[in-house]
Amino acid sequence: MKKVVILSSLLAAGFTLPAMADVKVELSPDLTLLAVNGSEDFGEKWYSNTREVNLHDGDNQVLVRIEKLIPQAGDWAKFNSKPMVVSFNANNEIVKLSPAFKIDGIQAQNAFEKAPKLDLRTKSNQAVNFNFAVLPGSYSVLTGYEKALAAYNSKQGNLEYLSTPIQSASVPVTTTETVIQPSNQKVIFSSVQSDFLSLSDVERKKFLQWAIIQ
Repeated sequence: MKKVVILSSLLAAGFTLPAMADVKVELSPDLTLLAVNGSEDFGEKWYSNTREVNLHDGDNQVLVRIEKLIPQAGDWAKFNSKPMVVSFNANNEIVKLSPAFKIDGIQAQNAFEKAPKLDLRTKSNQAVNFNFAVLPGSYSVLTGYEKALAAYNSKQGNLEYLSTPIQSASVPVTTTETVIQPSNQKVIFSSVQSDFLSLSDVERKKFLQWAIIQ
């Protein structure tokens, strides 16, 4: 009775209870979360080891990739898969996203690169239907994934995931690389330096944080 009286007093005084998220997505240790519902700003630093994210009921989308050390010829090599888009619908559930099979060696890595597959299941091990695609287009650690993801969502008609407007619905075209002789290395550095200086403070911090952990 005392707890009820206290709660009623708080509500009467204008206090509100924190909103509860309706869907929780848990990630396997092999996966890194890159974006949620079209945005890299999902409440955690993009370079952090985020293992779960709270979402609202209904349609949601996450962008992930595999980041894992793979044993190779007595040594270890970092496997970074291509970014993968997972769109699904869930209500009042805890779901877990993981690779469809264990990636514990070079053969498994090659198999995943050839035919990437993920698995989304509830706590009771029931499969959850989802749309899956490898993120097309061009992207980099300097510009992040939002532009390529926005282009993909626009082309697919996923307007609810467009966090920022884009000029075209087409997927960005990768430009042809130009071979530069070693004598022009200063030109290459100047170009990279110019790109870095053109970033916002937040984007610069993201890049520097990424460079430190690589």
